[in-house]
Amino acid sequence: MNIYPKLSFQKFSNEMEKIISKSDGTELQFFDEDGKSEEFNFEDLTREYKKRYNNLKEIVIHPPVSNYNIELIMLKNEKIVENQFKKLVQLSEELNITTSFVYHTYWTKKQFEVSGLANRLKKLLKIVENKNVYILIENLYMIPDEKNECAALEICKLIDHPNFKMCLDTTHMHCRSNIYKYNFNDLIDKLLKPEECEKYVRQIHFAAAINNDGYIDKSTHGRVHQNIEEVKKEIDWLKKYKMLDKNFITEVSEDDYFIRQDQIKEIKMLEELKN
Repeated sequence: MNIYPKLSFQKFSNEMEKIISKSDGTELQFFDEDGKSEEFNFEDLTREYKKRYNNLKEIVIHPPVSNYNIELIMLKNEKIVENQFKKLVQLSEELNITTSFVYHTYWTKKQFEVSGLANRLKKLLKIVENKNVYILIENLYMIPDEKNECAALEICKLIDHPNFKMCLDTTHMHCRSNIYKYNFNDLIDKLLKPEECEKYVRQIHFAAAINNDGYIDKSTHGRVHQNIEEVKKEIDWLKKYKMLDKNFITEVSEDDYFIRQDQIKEIKMLEELKN
């Protein structure tokens, strides 16, 4: 388990500073500074973090949360995605780090197939082939045609490229369980297979959906786990599906993003269980 803190352009406390100065990686969150569904400058902040924290071996880029699904950007202007892939390669080689980029998708495997998007992506992935670069697809929830599958995982299986992997979001898994009133363990048994998770999942977005919600009241989405026992429950099922050796991003929503006390608490609980 590699634990990566999640940060952004925002300033943070000395305690968070100590954590990132000892971490092998981090994920950087971006917003809509350059407009919705547009190219955005992630290079400058990536360079700044690597300069400040030479210990970093991997930097993960997370584009704006809304209106940045890979199918939307590809259909709007495929050149945006092509340029992002090229910039990731450039940064990886320039800074001697692994770079990754997380896209969401609201499409299923079948929609990737019939639209031709899968083949277009396969061509673009030649840009990052044999490089220290990963393109990640994150599982969402409330995808109408997803039914009894995990769309992000199925898309990774369809593309089947060593530089194209899944980011599994634990909060989103719980949201799906809560929305459809499925028993959580039954749900993941239906969606996941250990050997597929081992092969196709590269990183975990780790946080909780509290109060059996996560989708109605947004304050219940992506929160710190309420105690170490709840963290252990998550770790246990991730271990069952052979995902304990992945990169864990503590994607915790905060009331105060300078102090980031909830993310710090989450990291400490993970560290305790890791040891």
